[in-house]
Amino acid sequence: MHQRMSAMHSGKALTNAVFRFVLVLVLPAIMLLIMVKGLEVTNHINLPVVDVATQVIQQDGKPTYREVSLPHNYTLGSGFSYGQYSLVLPKAGGDTTAILLPPFRDTLVMRTGGELIWQTAPVAYSREHMMPRFRYQPVYHEFPNRLFNGENLSVSVDIGSSGGLRLPQIYVGTPEEVKPVYHRQYWSQIGVHKVMLWLTPVITLFYLMLWWFRRQNSEYLYFALGTVCWAMTNMTFTISNLPISQHIYWMLSVSFQPLLTLFMVLFLHRWYGIQARKLEYVFWCVSLLLVVASFALYEWDPQYIWWRFNESFLRGFVALSAVYIGYILLWQAYLRHSLSALILAISGLVGVYAGVLDSLDGMQLLDMYFPLSIHANLLIFLTLCGLLMYRYVSALNKSEELQKTLEDKVVEAIKRFEQEQSIAHESEKQRALLTERQNLLSDMHDGLGSQLVELITLLRVKSVGREDLQLKAQQCLNDLRLILDSRNPLFETQFTVLLGQWRSRIEPVLEASGIDLAWSLDICDEEMHLSAQQKLDLLRVFQELITNTIKHAKDATRVMFCCQMESNSLHIQITDDGKCSEEQDDSDHGYGLASIQSRVKRLGGQCHFQRGTSGASTEMIIPTGKEAGNRT
Repeated sequence: MHQRMSAMHSGKALTNAVFRFVLVLVLPAIMLLIMVKGLEVTNHINLPVVDVATQVIQQDGKPTYREVSLPHNYTLGSGFSYGQYSLVLPKAGGDTTAILLPPFRDTLVMRTGGELIWQTAPVAYSREHMMPRFRYQPVYHEFPNRLFNGENLSVSVDIGSSGGLRLPQIYVGTPEEVKPVYHRQYWSQIGVHKVMLWLTPVITLFYLMLWWFRRQNSEYLYFALGTVCWAMTNMTFTISNLPISQHIYWMLSVSFQPLLTLFMVLFLHRWYGIQARKLEYVFWCVSLLLVVASFALYEWDPQYIWWRFNESFLRGFVALSAVYIGYILLWQAYLRHSLSALILAISGLVGVYAGVLDSLDGMQLLDMYFPLSIHANLLIFLTLCGLLMYRYVSALNKSEELQKTLEDKVVEAIKRFEQEQSIAHESEKQRALLTERQNLLSDMHDGLGSQLVELITLLRVKSVGREDLQLKAQQCLNDLRLILDSRNPLFETQFTVLLGQWRSRIEPVLEASGIDLAWSLDICDEEMHLSAQQKLDLLRVFQELITNTIKHAKDATRVMFCCQMESNSLHIQITDDGKCSEEQDDSDHGYGLASIQSRVKRLGGQCHFQRGTSGASTEMIIPTGKEAGNRT
C-alpha cells in the first residue's frame, strides 16, 4: 500500500512538472502571437495610399529607373544601404495635405524640384556619417496645398539605413483624417515605451533606495543597474532623438548589452539563491572585456572590424547569456512550485523568442513592421518590478507577523517580569522598612537617648537652674522632631519644605530669647541628592549652632541663616551679633563644635568658625550631587 501511494505521488509530481515545462515553453509563443496580431491591427489603415514609386538606380554614374510597389525592400548587403525614389503625392481637400508613413527603421528626405521640403532626419550617405534616428516610429507631416502642381506633387525621396532598407507605403488625406490614425499607431508602437522611459529613473531610484536600506538584498541593486542598461540598450526608443554623435549613440546602445545580460544573471542568482561565484567572475571579466574592446575597435575601424566584432562576439555573448538565463528560468520553474518562478520563466522566454524573431528580421529573413524585443523587454521588466514589489510586500507582511509574535512574547515576558518585580519589590520594601526601623532606633538611641541621659543627670544636680533643665528638655524634643521630619515621606524630595518646618520650630524659641531670625534660602530641590540620614545630620548641625547661639552668645539680638546652592553644593552661613562668653576658649571644641565638625566631615563638607567681640559666624560647604547621596 505504501509503495502504491509513493508511486502515485511520484507520477503526480512528474505530470505536474511536465505540465509546467510545457506551459513555460508554449505560453510565451502564444503571447508573442497575440502581441504580433495586436500590433498588426494598428497597420490596417483606411486612407488613400501611394503604393507605387519609381526607384532610381545609379550604375556607372548613369541613372536607371524601375517601377516598384510599396512597401519596397531593398538592400546592398548587410552593410549600409541607400536608396533613391521618385513618387507622386495626390492633393487632399482643404488648404493642407497630410501624409502618414507607418513605422519604418530608416531616415527619409523629401525634395521637390531639388528643394528640401521635409525630412525625418538627415540622411547619411555612408555609415560614418549616420546620426541617431528614432526608428520604428510612424511619421506624420503636413504640406500646404500651394506646393502642389494641380492635383499632384512630384517628390524625390532619399532613404538610408544601417541594414536592410525599406520604403513604406505613404497614406494621404486631410489632417483631420490622418492625425487620429497617426496617434493610434504612435501609442501602439512606442507610446508605452515613452511611458517606460519616464518611469525608468523612478524605478531605478526606488530600487537603489531599497538596496541602500536593505543591503543584504543585492538583487535590488542589480535590478536597478539592469534597468539603466535596458534603457541605454534601447536608445532607439529612448534618447536617439537627442543631438548626440554617432559614436556615443552606437557605444551606448551596443556596448551596454553585455552589461545588461551580466546584471540580469547576477539578479537571477541573488533572486533564486544560486551560488556560482566562479561563473559570475567569468561573466564580469567577459562583459567588461567586451565593453572595452567595443570602444577601442570603434575608434580604430568603425566601418569593418568593429561592425564584425559587434555582429559576432557581442551578439554571440548576448545570445549565450540569453540561453543561460533561459536555462535558469526553466530549471527554477521546474524545481520551485511557486507562481513567481512560473511567471518569471514565462516572461523571460517571451524575451528570448522575441530576440530570435528580431534577429531573423535583421537578417532580412522576416519582414516585420515593428520590433518585438522592446515590447518583450518591457514585459520582462514590468514583471520583475511586480515580483520584486510582491516579494518586498510579502517580506514586510512576514516581518509584521514576526513583530506581532515578538510583541506578544514581549508582553508575556513583561507580565512575568512585573510579577517577579512585584515580589522582589515587596521583599525590598520589607527590607527597607526593617532598615529604616533600625536606623530610627539607632538615631533615637544615639541622639535622643544620650540627651535624655544627660537631662536625668542634670536633674540629680541640685545646683542646676530651671532654665537649663527647660533648655535641655527642649533640645530633646527638637531632636525627636528632627528625627521624625527627616523620615517623613512628604519631605523626601522637598528639602526646602523640611527647612521651613525646622524654621517654624526654632523661630519661637529664638523670639522667646529676644533674638530675631533673618532667613535667606535659595536652593533647588531637584538638585538635592541627600539621603534621609544625611538630611538629619545636616539639621542637627543647624540645631546645634542655633542652640549654641541661644546658650552662649551674650546680648545677641539677631541671627542670620543664609543657605544657597552653587555648583552642586550648599553654601551655608549662620551668624549672630552676640558677644562670646567667658566660658568659651579659642579651641574648636567650644560650643560643641567638635560634634558639628564630625557631622560635616561625614557629609563630605567643610566647616569654618569665626568668633569675635562683635559676634560669631559659621560657614559650611556641603556637596549635594548624586555622589553625595551614595556617601555613607
